[in-house]
Amino acid sequence: MAEQVGDALQAELNLVAAKFEETVADLPDGLAQFVRSEVADEQVLAGVVLASAAPVNDSAEDKFRRVALASALELLQIALNIHRLLLKPKQTDSIDSFLLGGTILAGDYCFSRAAVLAARTNHPRVVTIFAELLQELSQANLRRVIVNESLSRDAVGVDERESLFHSGAAAGVLLAGLSEEDQEAVVSYAACLGRRRPQDGTGALGAPVVENLDKMPVPQRERWRALTSIF
Repeated sequence: MAEQVGDALQAELNLVAAKFEETVADLPDGLAQFVRSEVADEQVLAGVVLASAAPVNDSAEDKFRRVALASALELLQIALNIHRLLLKPKQTDSIDSFLLGGTILAGDYCFSRAAVLAARTNHPRVVTIFAELLQELSQANLRRVIVNESLSRDAVGVDERESLFHSGAAAGVLLAGLSEEDQEAVVSYAACLGRRRPQDGTGALGAPVVENLDKMPVPQRERWRALTSIF
């Protein structure tokens, strides 16, 4: 059973990767390569969404919607990484206007495609969570610029990781149709993982956390456990 769950989850992660390649295929080669350079080494965020969004009685439509949501969150993360490059004065001073414009357009393109994918979930509350997440993270970056805070990638990454994990799981459990109690168990677990710092072993989704997997519904619990063998 565990092997079947792991295989199914890996297949969905492969679909997310294919969706990304489909997205960048519409870009000129140079911009496509640039966007690829900002992809996370592992699709951990997509895994969080896919693990959270599985209903008890799964269907092809359910699978389509959670893959769309996972792809949307991954693209949002890439877009944020690209736009954050523009917030580093030392870098922006050294690039010409053509490259600067290309960076802006690449980030905007990823934002727009992420929004389209979120809309394909056909779930208004999921789309609202996505929009609020984008607003929250964009405002955080703007505040850093206004107060001239240091934009350490590690520090910013920790804050974004928690928000992305929390919102990804919150949207996922809505697609799964979980009860409020079960939603809380899944989202709390995801948020707890998102708060972990690199020195705490954030790369391993199986790392011990305060929240307990046993509180989750069976589909989510099995998928979270399967993730530990993938990442």
